[in-house]
Parts: sequence; C-alpha cells; structure tokens
Amino acid sequence: MAQIDVITGRCPKCSEQLEIPAHLKQFSCMYCGTRLTPSELTDDSAAPNAPAVDGTASAAFYREHVLGVITNHPGIEKKMTRSDFVPAFEQYSQSNEEIFRQLDAAVSAGAITLEDAADFFLDQLETRWEQEASWKASRSALMDTDKFVIAVFLVPMIRRMELKTSEEYCRLLQAHWCSRHPKSPFYLGNYEELAGGFRKKFLGLCFITTAVCLQAGKPDDCPELTAFRAFRDGYLRACPDGPALIEEYYNVAPGIVLRIDLSRDREARYEAIRENWLAPCYADIQAGNLHRCKERYVEMVRSLEKEYLS
Repeated sequence: MAQIDVITGRCPKCSEQLEIPAHLKQFSCMYCGTRLTPSELTDDSAAPNAPAVDGTASAAFYREHVLGVITNHPGIEKKMTRSDFVPAFEQYSQSNEEIFRQLDAAVSAGAITLEDAADFFLDQLETRWEQEASWKASRSALMDTDKFVIAVFLVPMIRRMELKTSEEYCRLLQAHWCSRHPKSPFYLGNYEELAGGFRKKFLGLCFITTAVCLQAGKPDDCPELTAFRAFRDGYLRACPDGPALIEEYYNVAPGIVLRIDLSRDREARYEAIRENWLAPCYADIQAGNLHRCKERYVEMVRSLEKEYLS
C-alpha cells in the first residue's frame, strides 16, 4: 500500500495536535470542528506556550449570542424550496457555528454545563416571546416558527459540526423543549437527510397527498394514492406543461410538508387540505375529468406554497 504524505501541526482554535493528508486543501479539526487550511496549522513547538481556554469568556460568548440563532434570521423558515434550502442552511451555519464552538470550549473548561446551556437558551426564547406585541394573539404561530428553525436549521447544524458536545446538547435541548411544551414536540434530524430530501425527486411518491393519507391512517397503496400516482405518471406527464409542473411540485412540496409536520395543529391542517383540495381532485379523477383535476391540484400547490414558503 502506498504511503500517504501527511502534514502535522496544531489547531489554532483548540491547540490539539493534528495529522492531515497533505493533498487536502481544507479539512475540519477532529477535536473542535473548526474548518482549516494547511497554512492555518500552528507549529508544534508553539503549543506548550498556547494560552489555556478561557471558559468563562466562552460561556459569556454563548450566553450573549445564542438567542441570535433565532432573532438574526427572520423568514428563514420559508427558505424551504429545493433551490433555497441548501444556500440558506450554509449561510445560517456560517453565522452561528462559532457560538457552539465557544460553548464546547466552555463546557470542556467546566464553566457551564450543557443542561444549563440548553435551559438558558429556552429561557431567553420564552422571554422574547412574552415581549412580542403579538404574543397573546399568535402564541402558537410564534412558537411553531421558532421550533421550526430549531428543528430544521439549528439542531442539524450543531450535529453536523460533530463537536464533543453536539449530540448531548441537541438531546437536552429537545428534551427540555418537550418538557416545557409537551403539545408541540420536535424530533432530532440531520442535515444529510434534509438536504437529501430536496436533491431527490422521489418519483414514487406524491409528497402532499402521501402526507395527508398517512395522517388519515391510510396505507401507501390506498386507492387515493394509487389514483393520484397514475394521474401524475400518465395524464399529467403527457401534458405539454406536465413535466414543468411536476418539477415545480418537487421543488416546493418537501418544504410544505415539513412546515406542516412541525405545526402543533398538523392534523387539522392536513384534514383541511384533504377536504378542500384532494377529495375534489379524487372525485375528478373518478369522474374522468382529468383536466379539472390538474387545475385543482396546481391551484392547491401554489396556494400552499404562498401560505408556507412565500
């Protein structure tokens, strides 16, 4: 086996010694997650004199900036189309990763516990809600929006960083949120699954229709889903504008479903979609009125896009 050339040095952030394949132009420190280039590594000889991590300052940095993971990104919950999500996620990560590197350093130095860090963030969030003029009138909307940002941007970002504290912090954040708001839970996701959902076309699925049927307890091969898939792959794909409409649908449908799934009243929302859109569309298919089904379905998708993504 050919020997791999390596370069050695210390991470300028955490001072841990690294051995990196020489061909890499960029890499992450395996200890603190900092993105580096070979030229940024420090000389081993300088490591003994490197200053110790100031855990108190790192904890203060976390406390000062953590609420910004929500407040500094208004409208990001609507960046959920295939073309918008990945750039929005990367921009969000660039803005906020340092907060959690500092937290990682503070925890390592014993200046703060992850339990206290998670509670501090949620306390700050709830104080912000109470200060909002619209809090009493739109409590659930404010909570749902912030929960969405936490579940779809914050937690996947922290987990992707792979810090020593990443998984435990996310677990505690989820557990404490669910303890405080048991009627509005969220589940731990990761970036790869989210981004993958936008990259794939899922040609075997009808996102919104599938979600509505699953919510109603219907199986994947129920008559409605079978009829809608046949409509899509037969009549709609053969229409002159059919492929473009299908592509438009795949661009927005995953984000729409994700927004609904993380709403506290998801059952009512899916039932409204079924009653107002899908049941009439299904009746059109059964009656052989495929052109009217197409019109209704396009109207549904664009209405939901306007409601959830615009």
